[in-house]
Amino acid sequence: MKNISNILSNSILFKNKTQQEINIALSSINYIIKHYKKGDLIFSVDQPPKYIGIILEGCIEVQKNLASGKVISILYKKKGDLFGEGSAFSKASTYPCNIFAKTKSTILLITKQNILNLLSKDSLLLTNFLNSFANRILLLNLKTELLSYSSIQQKIAFSLLYLMNEYKYNNVIFLPYSKKTWSEHLNVSRPSLFRELKILCNQKIIQIQNRTITILNENYLLNLLNQ
Repeated sequence: MKNISNILSNSILFKNKTQQEINIALSSINYIIKHYKKGDLIFSVDQPPKYIGIILEGCIEVQKNLASGKVISILYKKKGDLFGEGSAFSKASTYPCNIFAKTKSTILLITKQNILNLLSKDSLLLTNFLNSFANRILLLNLKTELLSYSSIQQKIAFSLLYLMNEYKYNNVIFLPYSKKTWSEHLNVSRPSLFRELKILCNQKIIQIQNRTITILNENYLLNLLNQ
């Protein structure tokens, strides 16, 4: 694996910090680096929220177990992202969700107290940390809005329009994950997603080539959300 400070220089928490500054910061705290295989459980719902994680390699998935027994994917986090910070700084006695390694992953784990020590000494790290919190709240709000739509086409429309805005695409979108992962994100079955995508293609609303999706009729997607 690459030098840790080099990887962290592209992370949310250490954004705009030099590698030397990152090394100095890390030398002032205790931390753990752990390696996980695909599918390994990183944090569980019966575990006290002791650690905050930073993804050095790989990606993770946050899952929520519903009372009905159904499991839904809440969100995914990629290299450089923070996770577990909301639980660590809340009054919760355990993590509210299970967090799994979506791929082979390497995670840097820092306790709440060590994070506080870093933030208290560096206003830039504090700003970056608060930005991460704000972005997390925004993502959860977006997830709630997504789940509020009843039809699969509405969920597809919301997801595509979000990607257009988030990644500053024009009418051509590169899907940042597989269609299987997309179906999990939308909380629909893979066959149902494929069926509705085919309908939208036949209606010439969108055009799909592997992970590249071209929006042919943006107004139609916008109107779907207003139904």
